Amino acid sequence: MLATKHDKLPLIGPPLAGAVGLRVDAVAVDTDSLGTFTGDIPRQAPPLDTAIAKARLGMSAAGQTLGLASEGSIGPDPAMPFVNADREIVVLVDDDNGIVVWESHSSWDIIVASTSVGADEDLAQFLGRADFPDHQLIVRPNSGVLRPIYKGISSIDALATAVGECAAVATDGLARVETDMRAHACPSRRAVIAAAAERLATRVAARCPSCGAPGWGRVDVVLGVPCSWCGTEVARPRAEIDGCPACEYRKDRPLVSPEEGADPAECSYCNP
Repeated sequence: MLATKHDKLPLIGPPLAGAVGLRVDAVAVDTDSLGTFTGDIPRQAPPLDTAIAKARLGMSAAGQTLGLASEGSIGPDPAMPFVNADREIVVLVDDDNGIVVWESHSSWDIIVASTSVGADEDLAQFLGRADFPDHQLIVRPNSGVLRPIYKGISSIDALATAVGECAAVATDGLARVETDMRAHACPSRRAVIAAAAERLATRVAARCPSCGAPGWGRVDVVLGVPCSWCGTEVARPRAEIDGCPACEYRKDRPLVSPEEGADPAECSYCNP
């Protein structure tokens, strides 16, 4: 069962059906209780733990031992703070086999826009940047008590009404208008969820060489490629470690050949 409140079944169900023949049905549970993008309900746990908790909500509601869910994190990329990134995790919880299998996908192709406006300001430029109405909007007061919150706005009339009401109650007379990041309201996010689901499907189809359990795939990365001039290790991936979610079996998968060295330009000794 897929725990979803925001129409994720068409994104997650087909890849798993195609890869392993798993029939996925949706169960409507209040996943907002674990946190919302608007922050009115803060997320209390890391994204992976939240996704697992969502899956277990659905499993409990449906009385099933197999559950699916996803969780997204959207914000400035730590490596490039001026660019927004979307990282989506999709998880499969299998209590019959006692395993949790998950995969993720990240993308910079996410539309994120926000502005603060007065009731009579022209929003045309912002709406183009926000890809409205394909991407829906959220409106709330910019300051003071941040209520009411209007979500899922997809028409100019509804937007104008929400901006007027929120600006009227804000202490600074402004309304906050921002992209609605919920999956059913954000097409650019839906594409990232679908890509993460494809990766999960591929992983579920992969069997452990030792015990045969599903979910074989990367669990860690080994850093350290020697500089081709001086031999000092450069912090580049040397190998990936594949592992099984059911047993302790691990296997290194080299990414560079033993004779391959790192570019001295990357070396802290040769190029301090």
